[in-house]
Amino acid sequence: MIALISVVFAGTFGLGARGQSAGPLPDSLAQVQSAQLSDAKNAHLWRVGAWGGVNALGGFVLVWASSRSAQSTRWHFGAMSAGWGLVNTGIAAGGLLTSGTPPVEVGPLWAAERQFHDVLLFNLGLNVAYSAVGATMLGASHYGVGNTGRWRGFGTSLILQGAGLLVLDGIAFWASHGRLSSLLDAGVQLSVHPAPARLALTLQF
Repeated sequence: MIALISVVFAGTFGLGARGQSAGPLPDSLAQVQSAQLSDAKNAHLWRVGAWGGVNALGGFVLVWASSRSAQSTRWHFGAMSAGWGLVNTGIAAGGLLTSGTPPVEVGPLWAAERQFHDVLLFNLGLNVAYSAVGATMLGASHYGVGNTGRWRGFGTSLILQGAGLLVLDGIAFWASHGRLSSLLDAGVQLSVHPAPARLALTLQF
């Protein structure tokens, strides 16, 4: 989750990292990249917040309009959707309130972009897991579990939440991947070479 990481492999090999300067990026380019990262983060949080708001509102409407006993699947789908919606809205609001300005120096800017990229990649994996859990619950509902409506409602909602967040995080991830490539093309060079008891990863700016 950070740009430069040292990892020890079986106590023998590690991954070291250091940066060297091969000439700074033009100030205008660094500023543009920094502004793009800031805008991308805010846009992603707004999308997540909007998705959460729609789910919270729709979920509460379903809960209010459904009978928990007579319409168990719909009621539990609404309850799960509302809960996820509130969580996502809260996360988005917190992120927007605490978001700062990305650095304009190439090294810290690359690290900040890489951190955003890696967080999104991790979230993509979680989104697949959410949908997988939902699919398992939905499948289990056909094999004699108690309160079938709850399993189906919760399972269907989890599949929807995982799929929706997968799309939103995927959009932000590929855009971040493109910005990282632009930084590398513009002057950040990576090289890997052996060092005593470790491998050294060198960033050249």
